[in-house]
Amino acid sequence: MTFLTVSKEIQGCITLWVSLVEMLLVFNFFRYVQIGKRRSNIRCIILGLLNFALLEVLLQHIEGEMYCQIVLPLWALLLIIALFTAFAIAEHYRIAVWNHTHVSATSIKEALDALPTGLCYALPEGLPLLVNEKMETLGRTLLERPLLDAGALWTTLIEGNAVGCIKNGPEPIYELSDGSVYSFRREELRLKEGLVYLIQATNVTEEYEKTKELAEKQKKAAVINARLKSLLDTIEYVTMNRELLQLKVALHDNLGRSLLSAKRYVLNPDYVDPKDLLAIWKHNLSHLIGESPEEWQVPYYVARKEAATLGIDLQIVGTLPEEERYLPVIDQAISTHVINVLRHADGHVAMVHIWEEEKKYIITFTNDGNPPTGKIKENGGLGNIKREVEALGGSLTLDATPRFEMTITLPK
Repeated sequence: MTFLTVSKEIQGCITLWVSLVEMLLVFNFFRYVQIGKRRSNIRCIILGLLNFALLEVLLQHIEGEMYCQIVLPLWALLLIIALFTAFAIAEHYRIAVWNHTHVSATSIKEALDALPTGLCYALPEGLPLLVNEKMETLGRTLLERPLLDAGALWTTLIEGNAVGCIKNGPEPIYELSDGSVYSFRREELRLKEGLVYLIQATNVTEEYEKTKELAEKQKKAAVINARLKSLLDTIEYVTMNRELLQLKVALHDNLGRSLLSAKRYVLNPDYVDPKDLLAIWKHNLSHLIGESPEEWQVPYYVARKEAATLGIDLQIVGTLPEEERYLPVIDQAISTHVINVLRHADGHVAMVHIWEEEKKYIITFTNDGNPPTGKIKENGGLGNIKREVEALGGSLTLDATPRFEMTITLPK
């Protein structure tokens, strides 16, 4: 039995077998060229040519053009093909062993592709020399095209023109559509062959989230710290008021003693020295005549000092009402407005405008910060102020568009 006597199906299978062996031999040849094995190259070339010649003869027999007729028995032909196959597999095994025991360009590329960090080595003119899979994916995502020019990629990144830019500049940061955040930086590598640029992309998603969380906590801590400082100022204000009250009580007692001394002098002049009585009255009256109020006794002192402590520029246009019953609620409104400018609007200037009409005061509160994103809820400090204003016969309205504005109307 020979190759010509078997069926067409068996002839096709045998030919396919020889074709696969030929492809494996060609692959082995190119791998040996890459790793520089000259003797192995010669073996692959010789066996590859012999196998290719056998493949050509088999194809001619299938097509009916028998320039070189095979007269070998079928078992001998199959034995030769099996020997070719064994040799090709053995050479492939040697290449695999060499790959596991030596460092090659392929192993380096495979190692770089396994890294979670994106790497791109490129010439100064932007031609990529080595790009791993992560950087290839990032470049395609950010540029929306294959990474063919590293210079164009870096220019796009530092100018903030790619999608998802969080920070541009020499160390840009970008957020991808899947929520991951990458930080990019470029280094110069001076090799023997010349200057090479390395663009590196590092996954900083966890660090970015922690940084955002920390910044939010720092902002809240700053507000709390400012409120504590304001509270200390308020405590100072209350302490000074308490001391003032004690002074008033002492003055009241001194005036009472002076009146008793004067009464006793009127009833029994011989028991009271007129000079001492006159000195006591002069001393007491000196506290009541010509005394100007202290700085902390001026209306709205606490609100102004609180704004300065928080770093908010409090601008008051007009004259605030100085009626005794309005001082607490207006002072509380200014204080709440200053806190809201810092906490919610992230602003730096709090404006208060006062208009006087014939029968009422109109006070508006605005700022230079961000406008509210939704409807303003009248709870917390705003709710308390509104109740107190309405208890005094006034009204409070809030407006969120185009910017925040709170208007308080109080009757004269």
